Amino acid sequence: MLHRADGWTARSARAEGHRRPEPFERARAPFPGEPERREARSVPSPDWSCETTLAPEPASSRAARHVVADWCIQQGLVGDVVDTLLLLTAEVVTNAVIHGRSDVVLRVGRHGSRVRVGVGDENTRLPLRREPDPDALDGRGMALLEALADSHGVEVHPFGKVVWFDVVTHLAPVRTARAC
Repeated sequence: MLHRADGWTARSARAEGHRRPEPFERARAPFPGEPERREARSVPSPDWSCETTLAPEPASSRAARHVVADWCIQQGLVGDVVDTLLLLTAEVVTNAVIHGRSDVVLRVGRHGSRVRVGVGDENTRLPLRREPDPDALDGRGMALLEALADSHGVEVHPFGKVVWFDVVTHLAPVRTARAC
């Protein structure tokens, strides 16, 4: 639970219908040990067209994939880029649930040909890339993020952090979204 000096807590704010401060529009910090070429890259923020709050439980990874899949359908995105978005979303949300130990805020948006997914939690501890044990069933999320995302980063705030990644969609087939 996040407590601030002014008495604001995430749980009390949700109970009263208030929204937590917006972590998605602030400056980013590179992942620890991230190559310098990524630190210097500046990517414009997207127009967030989808936002949801997920509970800090394992089922949230599946729910996040469904949210992103539905958003991709609405945007007319199909193909490998959707698979990449779903895989990376599941990895980042799982990390937020395991390490953030708070509600998880998922946002999806687009800026030109880039799709950005942002996953916020109330823990300010930065994600660390580690060399996974070849026999381990976990520990590969950050390596997947580095390998598959076109850009990624973390934004740190007094009340938590947002891990985000971008995937370029211009190579993906795009079809016209149908009205529901």
